Amino acid sequence: MIFQLTKKFFKYFLYIIFSYFIIAFSTYTISAIFLVKDKILNYKVLINYQRNFYHQLGFRKIWQAQSECVDYDKELIYVPRIGKCLFKNPEFTTELNFTKEGRQTGNNLISDSKGVAVIGDSMAMGWGVNDNQTFASLLGKEIKVKVYNLAVSSYATERSIIRLKNSNLLKKIDTIIIQYCPNDYGENLTHTNKKEFDISKNKYEKIFIKEQSFLKGLRKIARYSFKIPFEVITFKRDQLSWRGHDTLFEEIISKYDFLKDKKIIVMSMNYPGDNFYDFPNDKSPKLQNIKYLDIKYEDEDFYPLDMHLNIDGHKKVAKILSKTFQKK
Repeated sequence: MIFQLTKKFFKYFLYIIFSYFIIAFSTYTISAIFLVKDKILNYKVLINYQRNFYHQLGFRKIWQAQSECVDYDKELIYVPRIGKCLFKNPEFTTELNFTKEGRQTGNNLISDSKGVAVIGDSMAMGWGVNDNQTFASLLGKEIKVKVYNLAVSSYATERSIIRLKNSNLLKKIDTIIIQYCPNDYGENLTHTNKKEFDISKNKYEKIFIKEQSFLKGLRKIARYSFKIPFEVITFKRDQLSWRGHDTLFEEIISKYDFLKDKKIIVMSMNYPGDNFYDFPNDKSPKLQNIKYLDIKYEDEDFYPLDMHLNIDGHKKVAKILSKTFQKK
């Protein structure tokens, strides 16, 4: 009797697991098909399926992996190619224009005041928005000062500073806005290693390689489709601490003497839940020319699928920065 009940239980259990897998796999596949047709399904599990397919299965186009958008650089691995670059994903179609002074901001102000340089990664560069929609461009119009957007997708702090040093803009600016992302930490740890420079050509060539095979992709879909509903139910925002990041960040800033006479505003920028809960909102106790700015982000500030700042998000950041400049 007990054996029969146990057998029956396992039979139903396996049936439920199999049914769940079929439903989950089918839902993932249908969500992916909608995404391929540029249809965003902004509902809990469905957007997570689409987000997973977009980020993990190679559907998302990467700006720096477009050979027409970047040139090789021994020191920085790649730099934006001078001229126009088209960049498109399901949530946006954009045109990026670069000069020797960074991404164009449409701000051609002639002023006696010294300008502002923005450095950072794709968030500050303006991944997903046009030239005149970046917070750098909007800030320039707000404060009536020339703002140079030198941010480049995937650059951490050290590469960003080197790009600024190589830009010949240091005499034109008195303020630097540094956009920091939690994932900068890893690159900041390794970038000063000489071996990293020696293999920069190899790194550059690798960013254009697509290694995803069909079978590998299918295995990933099967695994992710099973896991994602549970992850949605049990999801908790990560609690990232600024501790550790702060020491390394300020060590890098201290290395460069040309930064000592500049006012520096530092802000952290990443999708809600992947940002620091304890980011400071005052001056650095060690480096008096640094002012930390803690901006509170909402989900609505970002593209739901791509998770970069959207147009409204850039407007929000520009307004907060503008108020900071007015207080100064």
